[in-house]
Amino acid sequence: MTKEAQRQQIFQLVALRDVDRLRGLTTQLIEAVPRVLAARQRESLAAQQGLEASKSKLQGIKAHLRTLELDLQEREAGLNKASGNLLAAKTNQEYSLMQSEIARKRDEKGQAEEAILEQYELIKQGERMVVEAEARLKDAQAEYQAFEERARKDLAEHQADLAKHDERREQIRHAIDPVVLKVYERAFKALGEGLAPIEGNVCQGCFSSITPNDRSRLLSSLELIVCRSCSRIIYLPEVLQASHT
Repeated sequence: MTKEAQRQQIFQLVALRDVDRLRGLTTQLIEAVPRVLAARQRESLAAQQGLEASKSKLQGIKAHLRTLELDLQEREAGLNKASGNLLAAKTNQEYSLMQSEIARKRDEKGQAEEAILEQYELIKQGERMVVEAEARLKDAQAEYQAFEERARKDLAEHQADLAKHDERREQIRHAIDPVVLKVYERAFKALGEGLAPIEGNVCQGCFSSITPNDRSRLLSSLELIVCRSCSRIIYLPEVLQASHT
């Protein structure tokens, strides 16, 4: 292979590396969409769970209210019965004892009524919590829907970009010698990049130093040189720039 032909191969490899980088970034963007959507969906699900918890708590408060109301009914019945028995008292002592019992039952009824009033207040608070939770859920669902629409649109654009990168990659591959391409592809699959520049006699792929002999061979631009440490194809940027100018 002539010096110019070898340089052209490196130019094509640089272009292939660049398009592979773009493909990698685009693929990352595509893969990120479902992850981000799932995270946003979890926020919406959390709002749904918050609403369900608020409703469940409110149901519990209302159920307890019914228990308190039944208790009040029983205490009212007991008070009425005790009041009715007062007329049947035969002695002053018995009358006094019945009055004390009636007073106690009135106190218990009063406490039951206060408990019911407190429970009504808790119900009001619970109803406000449900309303607030419903509003949060509505906002969360609206935000998720808007975000999902944007994400789906971005996904379609990323997929279109990836298709363009794939097409460009195929075009470049056809311009590279099959033997050279095989070396590049092997390193690309193993390391994520199949080409690395040499700067300061150091491979920028693995940061290992190259030998003086390899540098001389790179300067000659007559053959393909592979890094002895990472197996990437290596090149000197200054040689490409000189040939370009």
